[in-house]
Amino acid sequence: MKGAVCCSCGAAALGSAMPLPLPSPSWFRASYSQLRVHSNHKQGGISHSASSAGPLSPSLPIRTAAGRARASAALPPPLAGPRAKRKRRKKQKEEAAASATAEGSEEECVPSAEEASISVGAVYQNGDPLGRRELGKCVVRWISQGMRSMASDFASAELQGEFSELRQRLGVGHGASIGGLGFVIRAQPYLYAVPMPKGLEALCFKACTHYPTLFDHFQRELRDVLQDLQRQAVITDWRATQSWMLLKDFANSAQHRAAVRKTPQSKAVHSGLGIELKKAKVMLKKIEDFVKQMSDLLRIERDAELEFTQEELNAVPTPESNSDLLKPIEYLVSHGQAQQEQCDTICNLNVISSSTGLGGLHLVLFKVEGNNRLPPTTLSPGDMICVRTCNSSGAGATSCMQGFVYNLGEDGRSITVALESRHGDPTFSKLFGKSIRIDRIQGLADSLTYERNCEALMLLQKNGLQKRNPSIAVVASLFGDKEDIMWLEQNHLIEWGESKLDGLVKKEKFDDSQLKAIALGLNKKRPLLIIQGPPGTGKTRLLKELITLAVQQGERVLVTAPTNAAVDNLVERLYDSWLNIVRVGNPARISSTVSSKSLEEIVNNRLSDFKKEFERKKSDLRKDLRLCLKDDSLAAGIRQLLKQLGKTLKKKEKETIKEVLSNAQVVLSTNTGAADPVIRRLDSFDLVIIDEAGQAIEPSCWIPILQGKRCILAGDQCQLAPVILSRKALEGGLGMSLLERASALHDGWLTTRLTIQYRMHDAIASWASKEMYEGLLKSSPTVSSHLLVDSPFVKVTWITQCPLLLLDTRMPYGSLYVGCEEHLDPAGTGSFYNEGVSPTAIAVQSPYIAQVQLLRDRLDEYPEASGVEVATVDSFQGREADAVIISMVRSNTLGAVGFLGDSRRMNVAVTRARKHVAVVCDSSTICHNTFLARLLRHIRRYGRVKHAEPGSFGGSGMGSSPMLPSIS
Repeated sequence: MKGAVCCSCGAAALGSAMPLPLPSPSWFRASYSQLRVHSNHKQGGISHSASSAGPLSPSLPIRTAAGRARASAALPPPLAGPRAKRKRRKKQKEEAAASATAEGSEEECVPSAEEASISVGAVYQNGDPLGRRELGKCVVRWISQGMRSMASDFASAELQGEFSELRQRLGVGHGASIGGLGFVIRAQPYLYAVPMPKGLEALCFKACTHYPTLFDHFQRELRDVLQDLQRQAVITDWRATQSWMLLKDFANSAQHRAAVRKTPQSKAVHSGLGIELKKAKVMLKKIEDFVKQMSDLLRIERDAELEFTQEELNAVPTPESNSDLLKPIEYLVSHGQAQQEQCDTICNLNVISSSTGLGGLHLVLFKVEGNNRLPPTTLSPGDMICVRTCNSSGAGATSCMQGFVYNLGEDGRSITVALESRHGDPTFSKLFGKSIRIDRIQGLADSLTYERNCEALMLLQKNGLQKRNPSIAVVASLFGDKEDIMWLEQNHLIEWGESKLDGLVKKEKFDDSQLKAIALGLNKKRPLLIIQGPPGTGKTRLLKELITLAVQQGERVLVTAPTNAAVDNLVERLYDSWLNIVRVGNPARISSTVSSKSLEEIVNNRLSDFKKEFERKKSDLRKDLRLCLKDDSLAAGIRQLLKQLGKTLKKKEKETIKEVLSNAQVVLSTNTGAADPVIRRLDSFDLVIIDEAGQAIEPSCWIPILQGKRCILAGDQCQLAPVILSRKALEGGLGMSLLERASALHDGWLTTRLTIQYRMHDAIASWASKEMYEGLLKSSPTVSSHLLVDSPFVKVTWITQCPLLLLDTRMPYGSLYVGCEEHLDPAGTGSFYNEGVSPTAIAVQSPYIAQVQLLRDRLDEYPEASGVEVATVDSFQGREADAVIISMVRSNTLGAVGFLGDSRRMNVAVTRARKHVAVVCDSSTICHNTFLARLLRHIRRYGRVKHAEPGSFGGSGMGSSPMLPSIS
């Protein structure tokens, strides 16, 4: 038969040497025209002989005799359904377009014999079939048309009983080593019979020699052809045809698998990250494990907070308490400051009025009975308090209502408190007409903070790797492996691109490490950056520049920190800039110096005229109401108008808040404050910056991170860590900040470090550099040798000329706060201000609140010391002074140093000083700790050592060691 010509030629070709030259293109066209015997239908898709060459095989399942007659005489068009009709119309248009340019295109599209030569290596290309991504739609359609013709001939051969040729048409039967090549040679005449798309000839040549691609298309086209025959009742089951079974047997054969080794590709979760599904599942498992661990630890810490709060409430003094209860109680907290404080109490208060402030705060005004002045108190705005009724003796009589001090009246007779409870609360209603007491509670357990931290973890687990999560790249960077994060390779820290800052930054204002941090922070392709800022390296100044430049390049920025003080510090830095900044948070806890930038004040200023009109209308309606009390219908109508007026004000407030925040270029809040609905309802931010990230627990950092596309963590893991009450939670990992964890990831590629400090004398900085920063922290020449004596009006004495001083008490006192140190005038400060050093340039630090209070009391006895600041080490982080005195307190025969041995706390204490550090301690106790012993050795080497007796500073009882050489 005519079809045998192609097979015999193909067989002859198989027997030739490799590489095998294909027959000439003209032969392809002639041979193909002989192979195609068209039916009466133009696009039938099945080629067959005009007269049957033999009976149909009994094994071919044909339903009826009429069906056999149709198959042996003239096959109907195989394309019958709607889908097939669309294919037929599409094919007709393509052939019409091809025939119109046949003369010009044949010479261009048909390859020469040399171009068409195939080597065995070219055929046996392992891997997946080439698709539209590699070849394009036009080439894929060209292959489909050729393979459709081949599949039609293949099915026609079976219908006519030519079973012996089916295996030859697949190119098998000549050995496994050339089966794929044989199929390619038999497929190419059908391909070359279809005009190649113009300009895509090279891709067509590539595709027509790629066995996996041709076989994949042939399999699909044969399936379609057989299904069309089944729909036309020519065959009963297309899967039972010998053509299909032969094809599947061949697809499962060893020779086919040797040529085609498919490597299934996992679906990427996000095109920008390129994370495969398998790896994404591993990442999700890490996130789930992390969320479970942190949730459990938060619950443990929450229980510890509640227990501590109950102890505080039980310790609240009452007027009938004896003096022993008024003594301070020591609470030592791992990785945090001691929580020892005497709670202040105000009794015999009356509720005067209540109102609702901006954002729904419930404000209650209290005054002392008889309109007397408030007693002396240390209560201040923002302090956590407990409000409850009291009996005639002043003791608490009801359960505690949590709140905080909103403000203190200027006349000293009133105090306004913000409470969590609302109107209608049974507990709240009991306050009216009763005698009230207010107790200040240190460290009151905050349920809102706990709930927001837990909510952030749930959002991380639910949306962490979802496309709708704007921070997906940040999540992947923190939970993925280094090899899975493409941007790490593309944005290596070494290639930070200094040239990109030309025209943006005055380079003379920043050192190289700062310029590097700025460039990396402005890189929009980099989702995560960690800036480690050791003491005095200008981290806050750097962040101000970063925020300004980010806004200049069109980004909206969310800036957070773990404490209100740290946030207000950033607001102060940005206060005089041209940026539109808004500080969001509890008004009572925002510093008065930056209150004009607070959301509440901005909104109130914008609504001032509206509120005046509101108050006027409300006053008029209340007057009308008093006149209409006897008319129930009129009174009800006026009450409804008053209610509607209140709703109008609330609506206007919400609209103004949204407008203010939407237009803000920089929004600032605490980490947990970023969960405020007024911020969450905003569109996602382009950049999130978390300052002092080393002091925040990781769950709180995820609150702002999940609201931005990029994130910068700034801080220093070598300074104070998060405050953790529960030892179990601390040991479980809650005390490790996100900054510390992320710094250790991906071989440190996420981190850049500032390396030049501009604060301390080099004798001070060199100790911190060696102990905490691997010797990488260097001193700027502008500060490396400055001393107290260099300040105006300071006398030239031995103490003003030394950067380091050890005042060694060596006294066997065991108490934390009863010892000789508070008697050193106090802690040596008398000598400083007697030598001309301004009291405002002196700071006294102690790790313990009890010692701080005693030192404050001693300083109050010296009017000339007014201005000297006394504070805990923890509360002084982020600040500095010319002269710093550190009172270590500990003195005992056991050598126990408590949490003085925390290297990070001592790093903070020492590095607050610019020109002078004096350490007051019992060296016999302190030297039992190796870290502190190295500090004392450093002071002995580069400073002075004095041995003191209580009250004898500068007197005969003060011994002196010789002055040692300064640092070279």
